[in-house]
Amino acid sequence: MKQYTSKFLKTVALGYMAFPVLYILLTALFFDIPAKQVVRILLHPLYYLLCIWAVFAGYGIWEMKRWGWHVFLFCNILIIYGNAVIASDYGESHHKVFGFVFSVIAISIIVLRLGREIKVPYFLPKIRWWESNPRYRLSVPVSVSRKDNTNFVGEILDLSMGGCFIKLRSELYQDETLSLEFTVFGQTFRFVGNVVWRTQSTVTHPKGIGIKFAPIIKFDKKLLKAVIHRLKKITGLYSTARYLMNQEELTKRIEELRATKLDPAQIDKEENSGNETPV
Repeated sequence: MKQYTSKFLKTVALGYMAFPVLYILLTALFFDIPAKQVVRILLHPLYYLLCIWAVFAGYGIWEMKRWGWHVFLFCNILIIYGNAVIASDYGESHHKVFGFVFSVIAISIIVLRLGREIKVPYFLPKIRWWESNPRYRLSVPVSVSRKDNTNFVGEILDLSMGGCFIKLRSELYQDETLSLEFTVFGQTFRFVGNVVWRTQSTVTHPKGIGIKFAPIIKFDKKLLKAVIHRLKKITGLYSTARYLMNQEELTKRIEELRATKLDPAQIDKEENSGNETPV
């Protein structure tokens, strides 16, 4: 289990790996299923299908596998379907609909909460298709240093408050502690982080590493938040304005945003200027 994941994620992963027991207990409780009907559920093929997918999803989340999140989503769709079948065929409660709706809400909360932890640059980076075009690529050059002062140069392709994904050809180790230095919009950042994920194949993602930042000071957090806001504005400009502007004008607007330095004194003003992308 990766040491950088939260207690909530670990609890969910363990819960899904213990699904064969927990599911029977919870469904019997929610839908008031008698012992005789529980035996029928245990003999039903759907129960074993749910168990296989749930244990598989729990393992994927526990080990933070690349496929874990997608299997987890599919598994929860199956669980909702299974709950509907069990509530309809085996439940004897007068509040079966209420129990089913509650289970859907609970599953949705778990999925949304877990998604916020997994869908981050250092576990599940978003490399948009148009960023393969050098003209629009939102990469940030970064210097990566090991403890032995060995230096590498890479590109940050996805950045968040908690970490980043770096395109890097050099071989680095899982859990290795690294020092990062990069300059974006005139502001220089120096962070320490750990390698929590490595890509070996270039089929789905460029070869590189996912870095989770160590705790950073309040001022740097404020600057980083402004940088991410500016990067999102550039991304939004391309994804929407490219249909309304010609290529030359679009390129000019993007280059203007890239070239404009970030003034710490104007951060709050820029963030409060509105989230809509200027066209």
